[in-house]
Amino acid sequence: MATRAVVPSTRRAWVLKAGSVKSLRLKEKPLPTERCGHGEVLVRVKCIGLNFADVFSVLGLYSATPKGEFIPGLEFSGIVEQVGATSECGRATTVEFACDEARMRAEREASGFKPGDRVAGVVRFGAYATTVMAPAHQLRHVPKSWSLAQGAAFNVQALTSHYGLSELGNVKPGQCVLVHSCAGGCGLLALAILRAKGAKAVGTVGSASKVDVVLERFKGYMTRDLVVVRSSDPKEYSEQLRRSLRTLGADGFDIALDAVAGKYFQPTFDALGPGGRHVVYGAADMTPQGDTVWTLLNPMVGLRLAWKYLRRPRVDPLELPAQNKSVMGFNLIWMFSKVSQLISLLDELYEMDLEPPLVGQTFAFEDLPQALRLFQSGQTTGKVVIRVGGDDDGE
Repeated sequence: MATRAVVPSTRRAWVLKAGSVKSLRLKEKPLPTERCGHGEVLVRVKCIGLNFADVFSVLGLYSATPKGEFIPGLEFSGIVEQVGATSECGRATTVEFACDEARMRAEREASGFKPGDRVAGVVRFGAYATTVMAPAHQLRHVPKSWSLAQGAAFNVQALTSHYGLSELGNVKPGQCVLVHSCAGGCGLLALAILRAKGAKAVGTVGSASKVDVVLERFKGYMTRDLVVVRSSDPKEYSEQLRRSLRTLGADGFDIALDAVAGKYFQPTFDALGPGGRHVVYGAADMTPQGDTVWTLLNPMVGLRLAWKYLRRPRVDPLELPAQNKSVMGFNLIWMFSKVSQLISLLDELYEMDLEPPLVGQTFAFEDLPQALRLFQSGQTTGKVVIRVGGDDDGE
């Protein structure tokens, strides 16, 4: 039967109909059910991790965004309240499982949790709430030495970096890898994964103020010559990459992990060596600014973005065999139905025994819209975390 605890019948959640950050409203919402179905785990949320997919879903620019009113959010950590550990719990599930394999995996793994456990989880949507009902296989116990804020800063961005580098990039010891936005959540975790795998790295940042964040975290691995403050001039940026390659004694990068794209795409692609893989998982250089999509029609903002869009890089697939390079793109949403692969990647990440992720900025739950605006600006380092209900120790 379900392992039960006394829980409120309602929860607080940020909800909106996609299109504007201003549309976010903090509402009291009834829990879908007061008891877990088989394979479900009810978590009292203590921390929420922000991701760029959240920005795109709130603005309505993400193809997977639900129609109508919804609760955004992919990533959270907290304390287990209830567990639907067996089929005898007698309740229909409220979680929308991605596929039959996901349901079976959740039912199998639910018995590994109990009330009081500290967990971190990922969901397609719904994390911007004080309680979350999650499939058991999408949860992991937070390491004892980590805070819950650090737990909410790991899974999504670590999965993103690990999948891009290991599955698509097929990184090997000794290879040279370029990591864009290396002071952000994904970038810092990418550097940690590369160090663990024995690869060499060059990182780029958008501001000189972020360089010391990288150097402090990766003493003995990253040096000032290996952290590039991207020039706004593509020609100068190309020269910056050539200088960093000379520092490593390499002719070209084996992998580029790119969340910036835009005017930096072509110089990055050109800096790849034979067999190089350009892995794209974002386009920060093209990210819209402002609370609403409608601001893109502003003559000053919209025309600038339209100009960037018209001048966006194009790759001719007929030229790729001669160049001996590849371009790959991905986002993690599709992996919710690739259950075995998702579980395998998560298990590998926790087995690497990486140091806790860097939490750069924290906000109160009530200030979540302001946190999204800051995150959207690109001025943050590390992970932006929302704290729900004061301290995060679970007591």
